[in-house]
Amino acid sequence: MLEDDITSSGRPISLRALRSSVTRMPLWLLCWFVPFVLGLVLALPWMTWFDTTLEGNYEAGSVVGSMSENFRFDHRLGLAALRDYGGRSAAFLALFVMLVGVFSAGGWLQVFLERTSGHSVRRFLWGGARYFWRFARVWILTLLLLAGFSWVLHGWPWNTLLELTVGARDGNLEVVASEMTAVWIGWFQAGLFAGFVALVLTWGDYTRTRLALHNTRSALWAGLCTAFLILLHPIRTLRPFLTLFLVELLVILGLGAASWSMNTSVGPESSWTVVLALFAIGQAALVWQTISRAARYAAAVQVSRQLVPPLAQPDPWASRVGGPGGPQYPIDDTDDYGVSI
Repeated sequence: MLEDDITSSGRPISLRALRSSVTRMPLWLLCWFVPFVLGLVLALPWMTWFDTTLEGNYEAGSVVGSMSENFRFDHRLGLAALRDYGGRSAAFLALFVMLVGVFSAGGWLQVFLERTSGHSVRRFLWGGARYFWRFARVWILTLLLLAGFSWVLHGWPWNTLLELTVGARDGNLEVVASEMTAVWIGWFQAGLFAGFVALVLTWGDYTRTRLALHNTRSALWAGLCTAFLILLHPIRTLRPFLTLFLVELLVILGLGAASWSMNTSVGPESSWTVVLALFAIGQAALVWQTISRAARYAAAVQVSRQLVPPLAQPDPWASRVGGPGGPQYPIDDTDDYGVSI
């Protein structure tokens, strides 16, 4: 079966991108499975500690809903050690998951850019290895941009701006006369940072797509070209991503509401089916986020094919002789023969 034509017209880009992502079940299951296994590695010490601590010492189900203050105090040293271990392990695993995301980006783009049939998992893995180091450079540029803007918005530049406008020295909003003004400033700062993060992540997706589409290697040049592309076509480049984000958010909010409803009712009398249902809802949210992530690459491919001009490849036969339709013979200054007219 040939791959879907994700560049055909007639339906919104976001809808075609979602369809192209959802229909590739082996791929998004593979992308979901790796973080799932890493999550099990992080959760295993906690499960082992709770099994050892609770066995024969507490009434069955007494700490299912929540841990009492007495329990937290009696086992404060063990819980502190688990948190310390969990924090260090989570930092390492988070870095590894980001590198897995870099690898997955190459796999998704390899699949969406090709128009061949079969062996999608094999092509996915090959694409991940093929583009890994190029996309790793884009990842580093993304981190540098986010770190730089974080310093601007939470460091000296922002504090200086607040001091000049509202008199808040060192960013201390307690000196502002109106409490509502301080709240609005905080909301504006948070919204500005969230918007920049979304824009940078979108820029990263389009940059990786350009690198794969043109099969080039310079992440910096591709990033600069992508920035100008977004500036020239903000609606056409950002609208599909905004639509996909809203769809993803709608589904996550629905799953979150269902999870909250079940979680508040968990107690000693709860059965294992409630815990299993909570686990299934959590994994469904992760699967949906994986599908949405792939859909963004599918949308980036469609938009890039419409807006990104092809590379001007040099013509190796620019200096040649030979009649149209016949053999062509290149001629340059190093040839031992010439053409006389």
